[in-house]
Parts: sequence; C-alpha cells; structure tokens
Amino acid sequence: MSKYVRRAGVDKPGACNLYRHTTAMLENGADIRFIQELLGHADISTTQVYAHVSIGKLHEVYSKNHPAAMVDEV
Repeated sequence: MSKYVRRAGVDKPGACNLYRHTTAMLENGADIRFIQELLGHADISTTQVYAHVSIGKLHEVYSKNHPAAMVDEV
C-alpha cells in the first residue's frame, strides 16, 4: 500500500486501485472536477481517461434531459 494512502488513513486493501474506478463515482453524482482533485490530476483531460461513462447511464441521462428525447414523450 502506498505511503500516501496510509498517511491519509485509508487502510482498505486495494485502495489505490479503487480511486481509478471513477465510473461508479460519476454515476452516483460525483462531479468530474472533484474526481480530478481526488486523483491529483493537473489537467482535466487526464481524469477523463478514467471517466468512462456506461452506455446505460448515457441512455438514462439522454432520455431524461435531451430535447429530442422529450419530443417522443409528448
């Protein structure tokens, strides 16, 4: 385990790799800027590499928010 993770008080096995699984964080409402800060990335494009959006979540967001999807409901 990384000395930095230990210093932060995180003692869960595999904690370093858990930070890389940002899809779940995004799907649960975490802002990508917060994830960027959490991972210590200077550039948002670095964070976006880890921020794979699931197809299911993409469909959900589209159907709830995109004007073209809302036309079908009327």
